[in-house]
Amino acid sequence: MYITAFRCTIGAIQKALLGTISKKDHSNGCLRMLSLDPSGEELSLSNLQSLLSRKEDVSPNSYTAFFYRPQNAPDFVCMRTPLEDGWQTLFNVLSLELAVESYRISASSGREDFYCFQSYQQGKERIVYLMKDTKWIFYEKGERLPCEQSNMYAKRRIRDRLNEPMLLDYLLQVGLDARDSLFYHSEDNVLVFYYTWEDLI
Repeated sequence: MYITAFRCTIGAIQKALLGTISKKDHSNGCLRMLSLDPSGEELSLSNLQSLLSRKEDVSPNSYTAFFYRPQNAPDFVCMRTPLEDGWQTLFNVLSLELAVESYRISASSGREDFYCFQSYQQGKERIVYLMKDTKWIFYEKGERLPCEQSNMYAKRRIRDRLNEPMLLDYLLQVGLDARDSLFYHSEDNVLVFYYTWEDLI
């Protein structure tokens, strides 16, 4: 599970993406941005990809990101992507380009337990994560934010210091209720950004 959010407008995201594109050499690829009308559908990743495939032929090696304003949090723009890491690099780049509050949580359990909270506030990064490698590892960097349950970080058992419900609570504290179904609906069009490498001969 990955949830990424920026406290800004869709227009600001579009401007930041254009700014990022202009700074890089993308001569070996194809960059596109377009808008999709979700027509009240739930903005699940599969639905978004289906909407995109109806509009454009997208290569399987595309890096794709969908940006939308949640119905229950109109001051934010959320990013969804099929990339396994939630396209963390794009989150970092946009956070620095936009210079607004941004939040990212990730949670996975099973063979590879990993829980992470990341935020940018006025260009300063805050990150805290818990992962299981050969042993449990807890790490934090930057100043703690008011939304965090800092008392949990002192738990004796390292594996108890961070979990998925805590991460969702962190988002709730800043105005993002990802447990509410309205979080996955938008009254506005969805901005799509994708980069596709051209076949090299």
